[in-house]
Amino acid sequence: MAFDRVIVATLIPVWPLLDAEEKPAVVSGVAQRVTWAIAHAPFHIRVAVGGVSFIIGLCVLLISAGAGAPLARELRADRFYRLLQGLPGPVSSVLRLYRSMTLLAFYEQTPVAAKLLFTPTAQKA
Repeated sequence: MAFDRVIVATLIPVWPLLDAEEKPAVVSGVAQRVTWAIAHAPFHIRVAVGGVSFIIGLCVLLISAGAGAPLARELRADRFYRLLQGLPGPVSSVLRLYRSMTLLAFYEQTPVAAKLLFTPTAQKA
């Protein structure tokens, strides 16, 4: 889909904190998994998600223009997503689909899982 990466990049959680070189790789991996999952969905779902995601992605690009830092873009997108979640119909359903697939794919990424499963070793006295 045309705007999968834009939508996924704004839905990625900020925790756990990723290094500067890890984050782009994780975002790319998550976007690939979400795009693959949508591409392999039944035709009627692909069509609906494609149409709605085009509109959502275009709106996110427009409201993010001139935001500056990535955190400011994510905050603007988050406010927009909260507005969309309250709407009835397919828009909120597609957004919920993107949010759930993004979270699942994010926590499956190796750098994220490594940070979540890390346990500091006990220091010997």
